[in-house]
Parts: sequence; C-alpha cells; structure tokens
Amino acid sequence: MFQLFKKRNFSELVGDTFTFFKMHGKHYYRNYFIINGGILLVLLILVYLLMKIFFEGMFSNPNAGIGNIDSNMDLYISDNLPLIIGLAVLTGLAAIFLSLLSYSYPVAYLKLLEKKSNFETSEIITMIKSKIGKIFIFFIASLFIMIPVMAIVMLLSFALVFLLIGIPLLFILIPAFGSWFSLSFYDYISTDNGYFDSLGNGFKLLKQKFWPCVGSTVVMYMIVQIVVGIVSMIPYFIGIFSLFTSFENQDGNQLQPEQFSFFMIMFGVTMTLSILMNFVLQNFILVNQGIIYYSVREENENNTQKSEIDLIGTPSE
Repeated sequence: MFQLFKKRNFSELVGDTFTFFKMHGKHYYRNYFIINGGILLVLLILVYLLMKIFFEGMFSNPNAGIGNIDSNMDLYISDNLPLIIGLAVLTGLAAIFLSLLSYSYPVAYLKLLEKKSNFETSEIITMIKSKIGKIFIFFIASLFIMIPVMAIVMLLSFALVFLLIGIPLLFILIPAFGSWFSLSFYDYISTDNGYFDSLGNGFKLLKQKFWPCVGSTVVMYMIVQIVVGIVSMIPYFIGIFSLFTSFENQDGNQLQPEQFSFFMIMFGVTMTLSILMNFVLQNFILVNQGIIYYSVREENENNTQKSEIDLIGTPSE
C-alpha cells in the first residue's frame, strides 16, 4: 500500500508520484475511465462536430478557391448559427463538468487510500457525491475570490517582464498559484473546514515547504506538457508534411480545397488527442499535489507515529 503520510523532500515528491502510479496506476485509471470516460467521450465528440462544421464552412463553396475562405466561413456561420451556438454551449458545459469531476477524482481516491488499499468504484462515486456541494462552492467562490487575486498578481508580473525581473517571477508564481489552489481544494474537500479556512491552510502548507512544492509542481507540469506536445503533434506534422508535398506537386498552381482534406483530418486528430491526453495526464499533476498535501500534513501532525503508537499492543496476525 502506498504511504501517503510521509515526510518528503523535493526529489521524493516527484519520485513518489511515479511510485504511486506504479503501485496503483492500473486501479486508478480503470476507475478514472469508468467515472469520467462517458463525459470525456461526449466532450471529444462535441469538439469533433464543432471542428467538422468549421472545416465544412471553410470549403462550403468548392468553386470559390482557397483565397475566399473568409467569405465562405462568414456565409456558412450565418446560415448555421443556431447549430454552432448550441454545440458551443454544450461543449463548454461538458468541459466544465468534466473538469470538476476530473479535479475531484484524485482527491476522493487519495482520501479513500488513507484508510485502505482496496476499494470499489462505487465507493469513489459515493465519496464524490457526498462532496458535490463543496466542490461547486469551492470553484464558484474561487471564480470570484481566488482567481481575480491571481489575475491581478499575474498582470503585475507581466508588466514587470519589461524589467526582466518579471520573467523569473512568472516561472515561480504560476506553479505557486496552481499549487496553492490545489492544496486549498484538497484541504476543503478532505476536511470540514470552511472555504476561507482552507484557503488559509493551503497557503500555510505551500509556504511551509515553498521551494519543494513549487519545484515539484514545475517538474510535473513540464513532464506532462512535453508528453502531450510530442504525442499530439505527431498527426499535425504528418498533415503539414502532406500539405507541403501537395504544394510541390502543384507546379505553381493554386491548391484545391479537396487537397486540404488530409491535413484537416490530421488537425482534427491533433485537437482531440491533445484534449484527451491533457485530461488523462493531468492526473499526474493532481496526484502530485495530493502527495504534497499529505507530506506537509505529516510534518505538522505526525500521523505515521500516531498510527504506530495505536498499533502497540495490537495482536499481530
């Protein structure tokens, strides 16, 4: 069983994240796709339909040529505006719901892992359902309280970019704010604390081990983005290569719309694959934040020693 309550340094915060997935990855992702897979599939289908409409609009008039794509789009959008708005609204709602569910899943999973190593999908669902009110409250409250504060600080940092000092500040503040948000969410969902109490606790936990927290967050962000970038850009580059090949074979003539079809397919695959990979691999970042949360709590509460003391005198099997 993976040890959540454990004092960790920077390297252990990163290393134990991968150790967690080595030990529980199969169980974790099996339940992740059972719970989140349906809405994730709906989101990908909606994105595909929106992109299909976009591509059809670009080449809705095959005799207009590539140079008249803008006029084609304007006419096509005006003719299909209700459908486009409806799909856009549904896509936005699906993305929001999936984000809330995906963000809550690792919190519920690690909360159950505190007590036992084997648990069923129904127990994770029950845990999330029991916290659904707090989940919505946290994100709605953060939309009006935490996120505006982050936005103001980030804008000030962007302004300092011209003085060079803003560049290193951005590399520190972005992961720091992300970690503060995650630690506050873990505290709010895992305890009976109120919203502002959890914001304060999240900030204290971050400040207590600031550089290990920020450093491990940066490393996990970089690893995830590199993997997502490499995997999702492969079909895009295949499409670009086919497009350049088509240009070379035209002998100076203008490309026809049908010659863009393969590129558009590859572009669509790139978009859907990027969304899928981001949602799947963001679990590494969120679990890493959970390991930070339990690690700093261990330093403050000594839960491991208390558990060992409680076991004294208990007959061993």
